[in-house]
Amino acid sequence: MYHPIGRLGNLMGLYAIVYSFSRMYGTTGYVESHMWSTLHKYFPDISLQSAPNDTKWKDITYQQAPSKLECQPGEGTESRFYRITNYPDRNGIDVFHPFYDEIRREFRFSDALQKQAQEFLWHARGNRSSVTYIGFHVRRTDYQAYIKKQYNSTLPDDLYFNKTLTYYRQRFSDALFIVCSDDLNYVAKQMNAKQNDDIVIAGNRNIGDPGRDMALLSACNHSVVTVGTYGFWGAYLAGGTVLVPERQTHLSRGDRHAPLLEIQLAGATNWVPMRRR
Repeated sequence: MYHPIGRLGNLMGLYAIVYSFSRMYGTTGYVESHMWSTLHKYFPDISLQSAPNDTKWKDITYQQAPSKLECQPGEGTESRFYRITNYPDRNGIDVFHPFYDEIRREFRFSDALQKQAQEFLWHARGNRSSVTYIGFHVRRTDYQAYIKKQYNSTLPDDLYFNKTLTYYRQRFSDALFIVCSDDLNYVAKQMNAKQNDDIVIAGNRNIGDPGRDMALLSACNHSVVTVGTYGFWGAYLAGGTVLVPERQTHLSRGDRHAPLLEIQLAGATNWVPMRRR
């Protein structure tokens, strides 16, 4: 199992890694109890069970996991229980992407969340005869200081927003942007949402209940992401084309998150880089 690290987007990644390791090595994957409760609230079909309380776990790193989980000829059959304690390299996508279809089934949103998302999209459509939904996630708030301190970088700005909006407007005459963010006022202003009827500010402004927005993003046809694992998972579950900042931290630094090259090498070639300048 994995020691829980972070909020919903991170927890989904950790779950996907444990699930995929269990498929790769024939092991039994478990989920820490609080992490299981969080995920099960939004994804009632997850197949991994909550970890038993009376188990003694041996802590290992993500880098050690393959050698620990792969049994060698002649090894004993006694059970061994390992708990991974550090954040994965490359977001773990090289581990879980080969099981993409299975991961998407694991992360099937509850019927209530799916219904809510579909009803929102239907109302957002209005009188349009056709529509191509573009999920657009913008992460800001706490990430501004973090990305400056950790990487001496800045968040994608209105230049990136305009480039991605233009890309999809040119590709789809019926594009409708469904925008979710932890800073909706900023995003609405930067995108000039009041003057653009193809932009719908859709976030629920409730960081404590992230399931609704992610279900909405995952129900779209294509996506735009900025930084963070939350936006990654919304786009990853949606499929379609995903626009990403070409030189942004979570897609260019291999020590913390999935670099674009790794995403594409893992087989997710639908992720397309966009220059910020």
